[in-house]
Parts: sequence; C-alpha cells; structure tokens
Amino acid sequence: MKHFYPGFYDEFKCIAADCPDSCCKGWDVVVDDESEAYYNTVNTDFGKKIKDVTVTDEDGDRIFTLQNGQCPFWNEDKLCDIYINLGENRLCKTCRMFPRIIQDYGTFAEHTLSLACPEAVRLVLESNMSSHDSFSETRELNDDEYDKEIMELLLNGRQSTINILTENKSFISKLIKALEYNINVQDKIDASVDWYEKTDDLSFIIGEHEKLDYVDKNFKSAINGITLKAHDSTLDSVMTKLAVYYVYRYYLNAISSYYVLSSLKRIVCAYIVINSLTEYYDINTAVQQYSKEVEHSYENTEYLDELFENDERFGVMNLIENLRESEAEELTEDQS
Repeated sequence: MKHFYPGFYDEFKCIAADCPDSCCKGWDVVVDDESEAYYNTVNTDFGKKIKDVTVTDEDGDRIFTLQNGQCPFWNEDKLCDIYINLGENRLCKTCRMFPRIIQDYGTFAEHTLSLACPEAVRLVLESNMSSHDSFSETRELNDDEYDKEIMELLLNGRQSTINILTENKSFISKLIKALEYNINVQDKIDASVDWYEKTDDLSFIIGEHEKLDYVDKNFKSAINGITLKAHDSTLDSVMTKLAVYYVYRYYLNAISSYYVLSSLKRIVCAYIVINSLTEYYDINTAVQQYSKEVEHSYENTEYLDELFENDERFGVMNLIENLRESEAEELTEDQS
C-alpha cells in the first residue's frame, strides 16, 4: 500500500499546555483493547484510578468518564497524567493518533491532520497551496476494493476541482465554478437529479446549524447569535486553503456514497458559517471550533448529509445562484 502525506503533516507537534483549546476536554476518549489490557497490569494507585474511570458507554466502547467535561487525566497544568506517569507510548490509540487522520482506500492511504486541533489549523492555513502535491501522484487501483472506474473518475475529478479552486480568482467565483464542474461529475456517477428551490439567500444554512448538537456552550451561543455576513474578501486566501483541504479530505468519500456533491456542499456550509463566526472569533479559532463541533460529531455530519441529499434548499443550483448574487453584490460594492 502506498501512503500519501501533505507537506505540513510531519511539521505537527502537540503544543500541550500552550494549546488555546484541548482535545482533552469535551470529548469522550475511547480506549482501545491493547491499551486497556496494559492499564489493567498497572498495580499502583494510578493504575487503580485508570480502572475506576474506565466504563462502557451506550455504544459498547470503553471510555474514560469525563469529569467536569474533561478527561480525568488532564491535570491542572494542562498536561496528561498518563503521559507523565506511564510514558508517551502508553497513551491509548485515540490520544496517540489525534489529530492525525488516515483515510484507507485499500490499495492506497491518504494522511492529513484534523482541523479540530488549533496547531493543525495553524499549519494548514499557513501552508502553501502545493502542500498536497503528493496527493496528485499516480496510484495503483484494485477492482476488489471498490469500483475502479468510479475511483479513477473521482481522482481525476478531485484534481480538476483543486485546479479550479487554486485559480487566481475571487473565492466565490472559484467556488461557483467548482460546484458547476461537479454537477457534471455527479451526472457521470449516477445521473441523479439535484433538488432545487430558490431561496432569498443562504441564511437557511445558519438556521440549520442552529439545530445541531454542540458540546461547547460558548460555541452554541455564537452559532445562535450570528446572522448571514457579507463575504469578506480579505479571507479569500484562507477560504481557498480551507476548501482545498476539504476536497482532499472528503471528495473520495463518494467511492462509497456515490454522492460527490456532498463534499462541495460541505465547503459551502463551512464557508457561510465560518465567515459569519468571525464576528465572534478570529479566523483560526472559527475554523477550529467549527471542525471540532461539526466535523467531529457523527450526529451533526449525518444530519447535514441528509439535508445535502434531500432538502431542496441545498440543491446545487440554489447554492450557485445565491453565491452568484453575493458575488455580484461584492463587485457592486467594490466599484462604488
């Protein structure tokens, strides 16, 4: 199997206590079998604590019970007691891996970093546009793993989408062009008809995000407090990098869903919400919090995916027409 990495991947190093947020709060930590087996051999007071806080959740996973909304081993110094007492190599797989993500396609695997991590956000948004160059390399495909013809279509479609998104044009114009291009890709996959209902604007996207479940109360308040914000062209470079990241991370999911437009609709949602969240957060924090609360919630992503496929307002032509109107308004403002 061949592995592909973006240029920023090897630069990542956890900044521990200097992190402005933490993966040690707000999330359940799933403990893998191998790690739990080792923890059960630790016959000390610390080993007893590990056993005492390890329980089985409703999904059948073994997890550490959160205390005051955070991992019981995240100490007052914002450091990990398991790391301190047992060593880095004894962290459970979840903690050893995060924010590293592996997407396994059988004959090849692609690696990236999760934007739920502030340091990963910094690396991604400060990287150059060639950081994913290795992802464009030829790869061996196997009919036994997936539909080889569809995978070839997706790999070519992804590269063409990236080429569009990295053109020297405004972000909105590139996003429109990418949506239009992928209508044709979708047609080649299954010739499905995308629902369409013209809305006054794209504020319904914020409305749907208000219905999602959020761990952080401050983020929930921010979502409930934002309104649709006019496009901020000073964020074009950041939004382009974010869109490119999303395409590389999510586009090939269509090998199983057969719905390539989902990844593009995900970009539109992230753009609309993050652009509006900059009323409350700096752009890096807005990106990180959106990833942590939306991308990393199975329930939230499932809810949005359902809307993408079945809600007429999320029809690709409605998104395109509203983005085009937004672009026209921006051009009018620039001319005046």
